[in-house]
Amino acid sequence: MRLATIAAEKRAWEAELDGWMHEKDAWSLANARESTYMHPRQMLRELERAMPEGAMVSTDIGNICSVSNSYLRFDRPRSMFAAMSFGNCGYAFPTIIGAKVGAPDRPAIAYVGDGAWGMSFGELQTCVREDIPVTAVVFNNGQWGAEKKNHVDFYDNRFVGVNLDKQPSWAVVARAMGAEGVRVDKVSDVGPALRATVAAQREGKTTVLEMMVTRELGDPFRRDALSLPVRHLAKYQSTVAR
Repeated sequence: MRLATIAAEKRAWEAELDGWMHEKDAWSLANARESTYMHPRQMLRELERAMPEGAMVSTDIGNICSVSNSYLRFDRPRSMFAAMSFGNCGYAFPTIIGAKVGAPDRPAIAYVGDGAWGMSFGELQTCVREDIPVTAVVFNNGQWGAEKKNHVDFYDNRFVGVNLDKQPSWAVVARAMGAEGVRVDKVSDVGPALRATVAAQREGKTTVLEMMVTRELGDPFRRDALSLPVRHLAKYQSTVAR
């Protein structure tokens, strides 16, 4: 009975994801209308459908990466590597490099926001120099999405330090560093591009897939991040802002 309940809940969740093609809040809808790039959720669904058997995936801590966890499916243990509550930005790429060293026969894929990628892309040299073939899927939306979501929800769209304007093409940077680099801006190209990078891993090549996506923002992973603290002991009540 319990397994049947779990299966029913899973089917319901999958149906909800299928119908959830884009974010529906006012901020995201306005930004999607002004962009010709991919909706992040549609892109993540296509990545899921193209994910090879036995893949290992690491996810960073950005806004799209937090949404991506709903779209990952695995058929064996020791397959998903997430930063969890540590909040260590720039985690995913070096982690998947280590996973590939430990399991060289398995496809290794990192999901990285463009902010976190700016902290970790130097490890491309490690991959090229040490012949460690992995795939980095870089979500390029030109912003620190997790922080920006807080500015939308709590600070009336007063943005400070959350836009990543004038970025280089990360696909071009990858090629300059001796890896492969591919820019993807159509949903129909997502699956073929991922499958090509997995084939490239078998040839010893590291690839950066630069995914051009809209500036939509999913729900924050900490809704209470900026809420006032709850003081349960009377002696601390005076420390709560009124």
